[in-house]
Amino acid sequence: MEDSQADELAEHRAAPFPPGVEKGSLYGTVEPALIDADIFAWASRDRLDGAQKRALREAADQLAQSLEFFPTDARPYFERLVRIARRAVAD
Repeated sequence: MEDSQADELAEHRAAPFPPGVEKGSLYGTVEPALIDADIFAWASRDRLDGAQKRALREAADQLAQSLEFFPTDARPYFERLVRIARRAVAD
């Protein structure tokens, strides 16, 4: 795992979940706690198979398209998740 990816994963793990975001609510097409857990779990793996990469890419796309629905102060938290996911599927 690339150092910058490991650093960003560690930074994300240490960050508190944004207080203005309601778990269980939809923001665009995503539920924030589930998309957070899914992306973090996939991106933390050393290797992803083709199906996992497709699922991670799709999750990142859904989150990216939903960012505008999050409170402004919560967006950096979820933007970081998109970066983490994009880096994890990059070849």
